[in-house]
Amino acid sequence: MEDDESKPIRVLLVEDNSTHAHVIERHLKKAGQGFLVLEQVQRLEQALERLDAGDIDALLLDLALADSEINDTLPRVMGAHDEVPIIVLTSLDDLEFATRAVALGAQDFLVKSDLNGPLLVRSINYAIERKKTQKRLESYAAELESSIEQLRGFAHTVAHEVKSPLTVVSACLQVMENHYRGQLAAEHWEFVEDANKSIRGLTAMVNDLLEFSRMGSDRPSFEEVDMEAAFYHAYVCLRPAIKDTNAVVKHDPLPTVRGNEVQLRQLLLNLVGNAIKYCGDDPPEVHISAEESDGKWTLSVRDNGLGIQPEDHQRIFEAFVRVHNQNEIQGSGIGLSLCQRIVENHGGRIWVESEPGKGSTFCFTLPKDG
Repeated sequence: MEDDESKPIRVLLVEDNSTHAHVIERHLKKAGQGFLVLEQVQRLEQALERLDAGDIDALLLDLALADSEINDTLPRVMGAHDEVPIIVLTSLDDLEFATRAVALGAQDFLVKSDLNGPLLVRSINYAIERKKTQKRLESYAAELESSIEQLRGFAHTVAHEVKSPLTVVSACLQVMENHYRGQLAAEHWEFVEDANKSIRGLTAMVNDLLEFSRMGSDRPSFEEVDMEAAFYHAYVCLRPAIKDTNAVVKHDPLPTVRGNEVQLRQLLLNLVGNAIKYCGDDPPEVHISAEESDGKWTLSVRDNGLGIQPEDHQRIFEAFVRVHNQNEIQGSGIGLSLCQRIVENHGGRIWVESEPGKGSTFCFTLPKDG
């Protein structure tokens, strides 16, 4: 059996101009030195039939053929044989179109008037290696996506399995609180209160984990979203916390963006909720603003809270990372990871600008309406 390294490279030339075909054949015979085998056909249908037969390593393709419109030639080949590397042959006045062809999936293009043997050989070898790399990357991407989906499914299952016994324990503690409060000594009742506090924290973490696991697998529908309406929804949900902390939450005029309303509501709810939660000694002050630039909106949520150390500006977006005292401030460590996933689902990015003791500003970008 022949080794792949010693096998000749079989090249199919699709060219209906006999002069151009002869020149290319002469160049390849001179430069190929026996390791290139050239076949030539004049029509696209003939090329597709030959590709069906197999054993072609690369395709030299003239897009302007007698039996195919120039705009249809490449899509028809790629639709039938995406595994074959394609080098588009073009004239000078087709140069812009050839560049677009590469963007659509061809591996390279060559201007016919510039052809020579070494250039042809280099381009063929490059196209073959590039196609191999592309296929490997596609395979790795598919494996990675499969692994991510399995992890999401695992997280979702674990969260559901944990949530059920948590509900039972919480109900038992509620029964104890209703029936035995007056029968337990104060120091013993503290244990029940600590258990209740832990159950509430763990339940919140499980709920966040369920939301986090769902976020990547859902394919959200996008529509026009009024961010002022999304803010109002968050404000209503946070009204008890705002009242308890005497928080002042204000906003500038907010835009209409292109996105998923449910996710963007959750985004504002998490960011404003964090701004209230991680406050200092003074009542929380939260301000939301928006700025338009470069075809997108940049929204900012500014607070006067504890602030964040510079070395933690990236870490806080990792799941389960908490940079403040966990005994003093309850939280799951998932909220900002969820925010990052929502923003990335919308093609944007999120970051924080902060100094310890001087508050934080969380900024994120979203696409403009339309």
